[in-house]
Amino acid sequence: MSDGGLTIVGGGHPDVVDTAEMERAVTLLDRVADHLDVADRALAVAVDAARPALVTEDGRAASAALHSAREGSASPGRCAHEARAIGRCVRAAVVTYDSAESGVHRLMRVVVGGEPMLDALFPTLPLARPLLGLATAGAASVALRAGALETVLRAVWAVPAGRADDVVRQRVRTLQRLAAVLVADGRAELLTLGLATTLLGPRAARIPPDLRVPLLVRQLAWLLPEPSPTVVVPRVGAAQLPAPRDLAMVVANVGRSYRDGSVAAVPGTPDGTITIQRLQKPDGSVSWVVAVPGTQSPGLNGVNPMDVGTDARLEGDLPESMTPAVIEAMRLAGIREDDPVMLAGHSQGGMVATSVASALAGTYRIAAVLTVGSPDIPRGPMPPGVQVLHVRDSGDIAPQSDGRPDRGTSNVRVVSGEAEAAGAPPVRNLVEAHSVARYVRLTEAVDAELDDPQLRDFARAAQTVLGPPGTTATTQQFVATRDPDVVATDQITGLPRPDRLAQGGPLTAPPGRSR
Repeated sequence: MSDGGLTIVGGGHPDVVDTAEMERAVTLLDRVADHLDVADRALAVAVDAARPALVTEDGRAASAALHSAREGSASPGRCAHEARAIGRCVRAAVVTYDSAESGVHRLMRVVVGGEPMLDALFPTLPLARPLLGLATAGAASVALRAGALETVLRAVWAVPAGRADDVVRQRVRTLQRLAAVLVADGRAELLTLGLATTLLGPRAARIPPDLRVPLLVRQLAWLLPEPSPTVVVPRVGAAQLPAPRDLAMVVANVGRSYRDGSVAAVPGTPDGTITIQRLQKPDGSVSWVVAVPGTQSPGLNGVNPMDVGTDARLEGDLPESMTPAVIEAMRLAGIREDDPVMLAGHSQGGMVATSVASALAGTYRIAAVLTVGSPDIPRGPMPPGVQVLHVRDSGDIAPQSDGRPDRGTSNVRVVSGEAEAAGAPPVRNLVEAHSVARYVRLTEAVDAELDDPQLRDFARAAQTVLGPPGTTATTQQFVATRDPDVVATDQITGLPRPDRLAQGGPLTAPPGRSR
């Protein structure tokens, strides 16, 4: 927990601990203290036995030495006390690490997620767990539907009486409180895990909890249409966005990459826009920021590849359109293999950013990845040279959709907090809690804590990209689209390309070295 009210998981040695080893250290300290107590008592017995000789003129020096041995700073008694004090501190640290999730949350994760040992001890639990998952989902669904239905009925009843506004406002507040309860303390993550465990059936106990949601998505992939061919087209006349000086400005530029209708969008920005900024530093060196917005379409395979179908494929670690689209945009922008790059994204864009960083390991110099409001995708380890920061609002349901708690490594850290505490206005619904504009405010709070030991490595990596004062930016934008007319036309010659279209699949360059 930082001084700014942010919780940081991962990011270096402060988080890389072995609690079992710490417990063994506590046991060893207790044993040392016991032996020191024995030595202290033996010394006391020896002093008592020698007391007659110590009161003589010749024994005064020996008496002073024994008194120092029993009462001094290095006496067995005081050393035993200090050993036990250190043991209590280590034990408290173990409790702190083990309490990263609340007790109730951890218990529910064991029950909902399943442990083979627990199933062996309670043979009926595998049968009860699906019922628990269905009951949890059913209760949430019934509560939300009942609340919504009551809101509608009360509104209809109240309209003739002229009291509709007050009634609807009251019921909406009730629904908001209910939604907040369902999201709080990672409960949406538990609900997702419970549903995946239920639908996977008895074999779920053989699958690690972290892998159940992607496995379920892969099993349901037959419901998803294959992605249509996708092309990346340079946008002519793109707005020149400000050079980002900090992380909050990077997130703000992600928001400016959304289509019209977003609270942060630049008017005229088309669907599927990827923004790439070339940063020119005062010393002449060049770096790049790649900004990827989130889901923009409820479809599964529409014209805009930033759709729900891409979300599902990312969650299930299946081939999708946006990762190769961003890689192609980077190639078209002219990013060189030695130029430091920061990938940034909101929601789906954050998943795409981490997927691109993983795919380009050893090809491009990816210095940093910044995501806001995104689940943990991909689940494998990130390349060690890439510094990653995930920023999450505790009231946002989207990052919990992966069915796993936040975890960090030496180069991956998760910072969570409340955007409202950072100055954002109160939310009226779960959609607003996921807003990129709120994440700009939350990231401002993160910027103020970058000197935290767990964030310093990321801060240094980000600074290699953002550069010092005086750095300027040139903005390019690229549009990813599945529009059949655009896909079928060569963007350079303007001629049809039926030969490439006949091959099917995304018409984007595979991961490789830039030109």
